[in-house]
Amino acid sequence: MQLKTNRLLIRNFKDDDLDSFIAYRNDPEVARYQGWGVPYLRETGEALIAEMKERYIPKQGQWLQLALEMIDTGEVIGDVGVRIYAGDASQAMVGYSIASAHWRKGFGTESMTVLLDYLFNALELHRVEADCDTRNTASWKLLEKLGFRREGHFIENYFDHGVYADEYRYGLLQREWREKAK
Repeated sequence: MQLKTNRLLIRNFKDDDLDSFIAYRNDPEVARYQGWGVPYLRETGEALIAEMKERYIPKQGQWLQLALEMIDTGEVIGDVGVRIYAGDASQAMVGYSIASAHWRKGFGTESMTVLLDYLFNALELHRVEADCDTRNTASWKLLEKLGFRREGHFIENYFDHGVYADEYRYGLLQREWREKAK
């Protein structure tokens, strides 16, 4: 699977992405609001890449993680993920991670825009959701910039790095995305 922007190739992971992948997954700033801990083990990265490099389209009930490769350098700077819901193939959850050296350069907006276009226009999904830690201001601002609507604020609903944390839940409908694109 491949999606392309002006600066990014969004594609399946390859074995030689491992070092870049492990590097940003082990950055405490990147891992801070994510579901993995630091250290992020090499073996864990190898297993994820082995699983994801053979998964070419989003499958119901399973996550598909795609690498974000900079077109001009070939460097992997992050990943985006999508999981079509097991109980409803017209809805999905999305997520993203970007290496901290590439924050505030528009890569989140760029990668998520093309992913959402794919989900709403090629796959004809009805609804896409995303969630984020309420302390992750950059993440929730990105979601709102993309047109997501904040639909919930869950108080101390997940255990994160030793504490219970709050989470925002966002939703975006296909018709809203298409209207925004006009």
